[in-house]
Order: sequence, then C-alpha cells, then structure tokens
Amino acid sequence: MNKARGCFIAVVAIFFIVLLIILFFALPDIGTLLQISPSETASGQAAEQKTGSAADFGLKNYLFLGIDERGEVRDFKGRTDTIMIYHISNPGNKDVLVSIPRDTRVNLEGHGYNKINAAYVYGGEQMLKDEIYQLTGIVINRTMIINFEGFKKVVDALGGVEITVDEPMHDPLSGADFEPGTYIMNGEQALAFARCRQTAKGDFDRVDRQKYLISQLISQKVNLSITGRAPALLAIFNEETKSDFSVFDFINLGAVLIFSNRDIERITIPGKTSTIDGISYVISDEKEVREFLSVYLK
Repeated sequence: MNKARGCFIAVVAIFFIVLLIILFFALPDIGTLLQISPSETASGQAAEQKTGSAADFGLKNYLFLGIDERGEVRDFKGRTDTIMIYHISNPGNKDVLVSIPRDTRVNLEGHGYNKINAAYVYGGEQMLKDEIYQLTGIVINRTMIINFEGFKKVVDALGGVEITVDEPMHDPLSGADFEPGTYIMNGEQALAFARCRQTAKGDFDRVDRQKYLISQLISQKVNLSITGRAPALLAIFNEETKSDFSVFDFINLGAVLIFSNRDIERITIPGKTSTIDGISYVISDEKEVREFLSVYLK
C-alpha cells in the first residue's frame, strides 16, 4: 500500500469511528467478518417472525447499542440503554437512523413479556436482533456496542459539546441537573443529558434528546481537526467498544458518511406508553411499525 492511499484510509477510518460512536448514542476490538449474508440472516430471523405479511427491510443495517455498564467493567453485559439502527438506503434516498425505545414491550422466547432492552441480557445479540426483526422487519447486518465510559471519553476527547437545555432537568438516576440555558457539556454531563427520563414524555423525550445530541456532535465536531485527536480516539474505541465490523465495513461506511452531505433522516418507531402490572412500557404494533418504516427504509 502506498503512503498516500494509507493516509487516506487512516483518515476515513478515524472519521468513521467517531461518527458511528456519535450516531449510536442519540445518534471493541474489531471482530472478524461474520460469514452470514443478509439473505441468510433474513431467512433465519423469518423463522421466528410473529407476523409473516410485511416486507423485510434488508439492504445494510448497522445496530448500535449503548450498554448500561459503568466504571472499569468492560464485559459488555447488561441492559441495552440505547438501541439505534443506521440504515444505508439505496442511491437517491436518505440514510435513516432508527431509534427503538428501550421500554418497548416484546414477548421474549422463554421469558414472557418484557422490555426489549432485556433481550440482550437473556439471549445476547442474537435474541435482540431477532426481536428487532420481529417488530420492525429490519435485518441487522452488523452490531456495535459501547459502554457509558466509552461515550463519556469520546465526548471529552472531542472537547465537549454545546447543548441548549430548554426545560429544567433534574434526575438523580441519570445525574442530570440542568436549568434552561446553553452549556458546553463534558462527557459526564452529556451522558446525563442523554439518559434523563424525568420529563413529560419520558422515554420519548429521552430519544429526542439523543437525536439532538447526535446532531450537535456531528455539526460541531466532525471536521478535519479530528485527525489530530486520532490516537486518543482510537485508544478509546479499542478499549470501550465491541463489534463484529470488518475493516472493510469501517472504510466503506466511513466513506459514505464523510463524502455524503450527512443529511440523515432520524426517526423513532411509533408507540404509546402504558402501565401493565405496575410496569411502564412502550406499546408498539408490529403492522403499524412496519408500515411506518416502509416510508423511510428504501
């Protein structure tokens, strides 16, 4: 590989790493490429599908999970606090970032009705991918997981992020403690902002804040100055994330994100909050979800 090409690939990979870590959150070692084609994945997941009438959303879908894992623990276990899918559309259509509220009610095989963020706990990535397919028709091609420490370190390495808070946010569980105003948030504050649920619409407000955080990070931080922070970012990426992405995935998607206009559609699957047996859920109808997604996933 000549020097110019090597530099180009390095820059693309660095940009992509940062963008994807940003995207998954509001929106670890690089694993080996899984030898499963989208069609094979679809057929395997179709066997578990609850409703057989809706079309499958194949193409390229990358699942990003934020794990409720704290401190120095790096075993990537726990509930998935954030569930987002980056869908690369056909030429001429916008790419789409799909958010799935973690409180979405699903029927987990062998465990009964539960929140979708419990699927990863009971059955790992495969159970979660199966539940996503059954609910949405989205076939997952690759998965990336990041823990809380990784997210905080990325924001700090980028020099913080400017966030405008439009209502009081005081949530002891997430650590959010903000009055209305504009802040340059460090990693700890940004994580608290992204995880806060103590507002009127609960989990839906939380997902909206994550999307806003994504937009702010992309617009403020994604530029050539990132290359100077490459060593720190690469170290964070290596230690704090886990994925089955191949090197080709990183380079290919990095090129898509860098050289596109970054005009990405950001959506949340439809649902309504409900309390069942004293537990708060988001109730989503599979047919309604798939019809909603068919407008965007092309």
